[in-house]
Amino acid sequence: MAEYRIDDLARAAGTTTRNVRNYQERGLLPVPTRRSGRALIYDDSHLARLRIIDALLARGFTTAHIADFITSWETGKDLTEILGLQQAVTATWGSGEEPMSVPRELVDSFLGDGEPVGQAELDRLADLGLVRLHGDTIEFTQPELLETFGALHNYGFGLSGLIEVYAAVTGRVNDIADTMVAAAKDHIEAEHGPGWLPDSDAEIAETTRMLNQLRELGVAAVHNTLNQALDHTLRRELSAYLATAAERHGSREKA
Repeated sequence: MAEYRIDDLARAAGTTTRNVRNYQERGLLPVPTRRSGRALIYDDSHLARLRIIDALLARGFTTAHIADFITSWETGKDLTEILGLQQAVTATWGSGEEPMSVPRELVDSFLGDGEPVGQAELDRLADLGLVRLHGDTIEFTQPELLETFGALHNYGFGLSGLIEVYAAVTGRVNDIADTMVAAAKDHIEAEHGPGWLPDSDAEIAETTRMLNQLRELGVAAVHNTLNQALDHTLRRELSAYLATAAERHGSREKA
């Protein structure tokens, strides 16, 4: 389970640290029991709760209404239902790598083969969720991906350019994710009606299996289609490149 300091939690949830503290004071968000020094350590359950709070606020609920709603979850069956659906969703739609923390002075070696990595590049990586900035320490959320950035940088690719390639690809993938999640939501509402929640272990298990299979369909479709598209595009671009090379070679011979 991921761990967050309050700033990281707020950033991941798309909110502010002030809101996080406000939700805690109002009893909407449980205060974590773990600490690192003086800092409270939050986890994915806090992130999921924040997203539920924000979704309810966006639908016009007041914090007082949400507090009553959460109280009812925590004192009866509704809590089991909500957490059941939350478990079905969050347990099956992707798992991340273990984050890796690196001292700031080693980031240049990790990403740039010793070349300086600017603050603007780190901020852009943070915007994309690939790093979390902790003063003198940089936390890489997807170390293997960033190692690939470093490897390509060794071939002469600029880090800023690689970051923007990743951002462009991620934007397209996010569109696909929106389509897949909308399909899951539409299916659940068509089968059970809006606002349905699984209220038994059997329904939770069935919903989990359905979501997992839908996820596998999405991953397979993207993987296979991207491979085919890369093959096609590489052949096309290679043909054009070789034609240019032949033209260039012919010009030299004439000269």
